[in-house]
Amino acid sequence: MEERKPLVSVIVPVYNVYPYLRDCVQSVQAQSYQNWELLLVDDGSTDGSGELCDELAVEDDRIRVFHKPNGGLSDARNHGMHHARGEYFCFLDSDDFLEKKAVERLVGLCEEYDADVAIGAFREVTEEVQKNVQKNVKADPSIEILSAEETLQRMFLHQGIGHSAWAKLYRRSCWDGWEFPKGMLYEDYAAVYKVISGCKTVAITKEIVYNYRIRNNSIMHQAVQEKNLMILDVARDVTLFVSERIPALREEAEYLELVTNLKTLKGILDGGFDNYPHTQKKICKFVRDHHSLIQRPWAKREDIIKVKALLWSKRLFYSVYALNGFIRQKRNKT
Repeated sequence: MEERKPLVSVIVPVYNVYPYLRDCVQSVQAQSYQNWELLLVDDGSTDGSGELCDELAVEDDRIRVFHKPNGGLSDARNHGMHHARGEYFCFLDSDDFLEKKAVERLVGLCEEYDADVAIGAFREVTEEVQKNVQKNVKADPSIEILSAEETLQRMFLHQGIGHSAWAKLYRRSCWDGWEFPKGMLYEDYAAVYKVISGCKTVAITKEIVYNYRIRNNSIMHQAVQEKNLMILDVARDVTLFVSERIPALREEAEYLELVTNLKTLKGILDGGFDNYPHTQKKICKFVRDHHSLIQRPWAKREDIIKVKALLWSKRLFYSVYALNGFIRQKRNKT
């Protein structure tokens, strides 16, 4: 008897990504694991992406297309989840692409270890390196099986697990009662910690399964604007949620909130020391109230230095943060 292969729903929100969409879809079609459905949710595109979705669906009956008025990334993902038929979900941004064995690897982990979520590694790619990137992937045999609490702790402390929705495969039951917050930036930060908190087992591999495309106009690579300041509210909400649901991780959640405040302040100061004075004051107070977190054994040296610098002065903090970023950038190039 042939081994049962559960259906995987690959959910792709689409908005004005015509130059990248075909590559994204082809990376799903090229999967070594073939029992999938691809949900392309056209979120009111105006550049021909919606028409391209329809063309691609004609070529492959496993592709389902949904056209809807623009409602943002969260709304498009939620629409896809509502219509998905799979036992598993994974999210793929329409300008990114999967490795050939991504779905096979993640489904295998969930099935073998009865995991609710499987998490793979990702890498950042640019236009220059995309053509050769898939030739360099090697299987990594190392696997970790963690509880939800262990996974969340690693996520809060930035210990090799990020809070992006992609590069993860979820049993659909994990999302029962949850969805991405509509009309909000940083929707992954807002939702993924809560979803993981309800899991029993998480399987993790260091094998690269996902390619994240770096684009100059990406939300993640724009200067801080007023709308970006909502990340502070998202961070606070996650901390309050964890403090209530998993009190043992309250300090780790607060530490991530601390780091988020520091990063936001650096972004504000990039635009000038007079920008958003009320928010600057709010951030500085949060850091003063929570600076004792840097005494914990898991606090990172670079964060300790940034906090101490800020307690001295904002200008010293800004210089230290900028220098740290420069050193990291040089290290990544070597």
